[in-house]
Amino acid sequence: MRRLPTRRSVLALIASLVPAAAVAEYPDRPIKLVVALAPGGPADTAARVFAPYLSDRLGQSVVIENRTGASSVVGTEAVVRAPPDGYTLLFGSSSSFAVNPAVMKNLRFDVQKDLKLVGLVSYTPHVLVVRASLAAGTLKELIALAKAQPGKLSYASSGAGGAIHLASELFKRETGVDIVHVPYRGGGPAVMGLLTGDVDVFINDASTTAENVRAGKLRALAMAWPKRSLLLPDVPTFAELGFPRVVSSSWFGLAAPAQTPPDIVARLAQAMPQVFATPSYQARLEKLGLEQFELNAAQSSAFIKAEFDKWAEVAKSARITVD
Repeated sequence: MRRLPTRRSVLALIASLVPAAAVAEYPDRPIKLVVALAPGGPADTAARVFAPYLSDRLGQSVVIENRTGASSVVGTEAVVRAPPDGYTLLFGSSSSFAVNPAVMKNLRFDVQKDLKLVGLVSYTPHVLVVRASLAAGTLKELIALAKAQPGKLSYASSGAGGAIHLASELFKRETGVDIVHVPYRGGGPAVMGLLTGDVDVFINDASTTAENVRAGKLRALAMAWPKRSLLLPDVPTFAELGFPRVVSSSWFGLAAPAQTPPDIVARLAQAMPQVFATPSYQARLEKLGLEQFELNAAQSSAFIKAEFDKWAEVAKSARITVD
């Protein structure tokens, strides 16, 4: 019986038929940059900083389209299924590339096989904050308070099975505390829960949390990154406080459908260092509390693999799965 061609083989055939001249002229029309998370969030902010500079380097408009749903699955899948011609790209997050594959067992695509990473763009470290009225002025005091009252303190997340949930479970595992998970529908409501005193602890993006810390509405106790953040330079890292394995961040990268011609992927990859080297781009990142990756292709792939492995381990130990 004759076997029907697979979707992947069909896409490979399409890619092989792209005329050489078309690749050489790329891009000759606007590019759609799909952001798989909600407008106004860190991924959207990072994309809107990055897009105009990429547009300048490519000589074509780069138009952002927010495709939200299912913790970035909807937008990611839209790019996986898009024609592999370089005109639909993913501005993906740690959720797209590492967290979802670690916790979701029924994904209809394989990120590693169905997307081609162009490069990592920027990140924001996570910071642990507590409500201002909590009787814990340091991480040591928070841990002591939690251990003295197991199961009484609570922590917020922006959704069950998401990056913030896993980061919080990593903190629990490494410090040995028992605090209760309270999931919210997004980062904004989670912050409000902390400000109103409904929850006690939140591990969140430093870029979106620093303002409330500076205003005295929240108290920052530890930065979940190997080095201190320029945004909150007085906040020590978990490593400084004796917990070097508590490392987490929200990070963002550019990817294309897997069968995109190599010349197009190379054209995009060549534009990225030019964007990163632009002083005005660097200034905008710093103002927003975002930090720039300085990794080559091999280092980027290794970083993503390490992130997947870490979150898969955390999800397994905390028994976190998402259907």
